[in-house]
Amino acid sequence: MSPQSKQCVVMFADVAGSTAIYENLGDVEAKERITRALNSLISVSKRHKGVLVKTIGDEILVYFNDVDLAVMAAQRIQETMENDRSPQTVGISIRIGMHFGKVLFDDNDIFGDTVNTASRIVTMSKARQVLFSGDVAKRIQSTDLSEMIRPYDRLKVKGKEEPLEIFLLTWEDEGDVTNMATASNLTNPLKSVQPNTLTLVYNKKEFAIDQSSPTFNLGRGKDCDLRVNGDLISRLHARVEIRRGKFILFDQSTNGTYVRAQDEQNFFLRREDLTLFGNGIISLGKSIERAEGNVIHFYCA
Repeated sequence: MSPQSKQCVVMFADVAGSTAIYENLGDVEAKERITRALNSLISVSKRHKGVLVKTIGDEILVYFNDVDLAVMAAQRIQETMENDRSPQTVGISIRIGMHFGKVLFDDNDIFGDTVNTASRIVTMSKARQVLFSGDVAKRIQSTDLSEMIRPYDRLKVKGKEEPLEIFLLTWEDEGDVTNMATASNLTNPLKSVQPNTLTLVYNKKEFAIDQSSPTFNLGRGKDCDLRVNGDLISRLHARVEIRRGKFILFDQSTNGTYVRAQDEQNFFLRREDLTLFGNGIISLGKSIERAEGNVIHFYCA
């Protein structure tokens, strides 16, 4: 039977920080907690007419034929995890990414640009967030749901001239969302005058990021804006985003990101973010000492 295609919403729901969970709890207990959480996610998705495609490690891949039901499912997943106080799932947070478009169905799996884009969006998401593309946002019919979405970022996608608009579902109180978004900036020891440009230097090549730039990806993958090779570097290892005029470095890797500021302060990020100010060094996957010069220098001006 030849592959079939149709348009639908593709959702990735991922356990945030699963590597740290395994390190802190051990393999057996961590796997049990993550499995329980994923089973809960699957149950919520199915109640909203979502179809489970597969479980991939610490995440699930689901598609929905109805946009509103997909967004409602994402909202309900976060609310369910937020309200769950059982010891079996304590410490588990979920991040969700969704995109709408044509999907190819073949051998009980789904393929295509829509799936790949949804996967990119979930890597942008932080714990307890729901992000989706403008292709999802503009198809929402419910007024209540429409009032819950906010512009979040832009995503540069290979093969497309214009970056995708990314939206955030504010499923919690607005005050909570605002506090989460700004907390790291308020407590960041690198605070200084707000810069206009961030320059990254790697292997004598300069990459300039200004206030109008889209998300800038770092890693060993071919689609990254800055490719850095190394045995402990993830395909999409980290990204730089502009939020409220500030340059924020997000780690989304397995082995973490190391940052050394101009005042010699050292920071280690794992699924965390740091506002960049002044000058310094970034190392992907290894400490700056162990990286043996395979590092990125940054300059804010």
